[in-house]
Amino acid sequence: MRARALANILRSKLGYAADLASAARHREVLEAGFVEAASKLYMLSGMLDRVTAGVAGHSTREAQIGVARAETFDHAAVIRYVLQDCLIHPRGVEYKGGSLTNSPGLRHRIPTGRMSHSRVRHYCMSNVSHRYFGHWLRDSCTTALLAPDAKDIVLDGRPDWPDTEAYAQAFGLPTRPAGAERVDELHVYQDFSQGMSKRGRYAELRARLRSAVPVTAGAPRPVYLRRGATGVARRIADEDAFCDALAGHGFDILDLAKTGFADRYRTLSAATVVVTVEGSQANHAFLAMPTGANFVSLIPADRFGMIQRGVCHAMGLRYGCVVVSPGANGYTVDAGEVLRTVDMMR
Repeated sequence: MRARALANILRSKLGYAADLASAARHREVLEAGFVEAASKLYMLSGMLDRVTAGVAGHSTREAQIGVARAETFDHAAVIRYVLQDCLIHPRGVEYKGGSLTNSPGLRHRIPTGRMSHSRVRHYCMSNVSHRYFGHWLRDSCTTALLAPDAKDIVLDGRPDWPDTEAYAQAFGLPTRPAGAERVDELHVYQDFSQGMSKRGRYAELRARLRSAVPVTAGAPRPVYLRRGATGVARRIADEDAFCDALAGHGFDILDLAKTGFADRYRTLSAATVVVTVEGSQANHAFLAMPTGANFVSLIPADRFGMIQRGVCHAMGLRYGCVVVSPGANGYTVDAGEVLRTVDMMR
């Protein structure tokens, strides 16, 4: 297994790595791809003119503006690949001839010490879910529901990410210690799209979360979810004044860093509108908000991404956005623009 990891690193560097389709012993399409009409994007005129860049390393400005203007959503198929004799490590998977990893180097891919062994595993992680909490929560936890038996899933735990264990427990999903493991038969999934299968599994996770966290009926209110310094910094300039302006229009201000898991969920589960800067913390809202509620993303002009448009469509939420430009003290947000966007969605 250690020799395989080293060989795969060399194949990758030389451009000879085998992809999943060619390496798999078996391939099963769980849901065929399809195209459907896109839901409306709520946005004030001129917003796209502010965009200066896409998300570095993931997509371009032009591609993301294309998603914003798209009239249809093109959903890729959900596919299960079955691989034999694999190595799982903290940064991915090594299979015969190739790998799934976000670490090109040696440190995390060649295991040291004792290695455990399993007959069957269902791998739920991906390159992006290793790197971003939002993808771990929204993608890996939904992929875990494709496994026939929860005890066989590989869902990595991340103590450095807030609430991963709380979510896993609420969903009834075990997390795996970050060791190395040899697996006789490994099931790996293509499951990044927002089709009907994913929507059904979102609904299941939302139902499990609602059962795990008791909620007392409260008055529906709009909410501003304050990201603060959590995650990669996306500071809002003069955020206190912005919060005061929203509070003056009836918004609850929910500070991610100062609110516990259950209290945050209870607030978001009654939200008619959630406004927040683009980022992983938005997924707390996606899994809590009532169907038909409104979500408004403050998207940085120099890091413009439209992935939340498709996610909100799949979650049954209306989606709007305000493009915010960088300044010396953070991103500049006009409360009036945010409130007008919210008004468009009513």
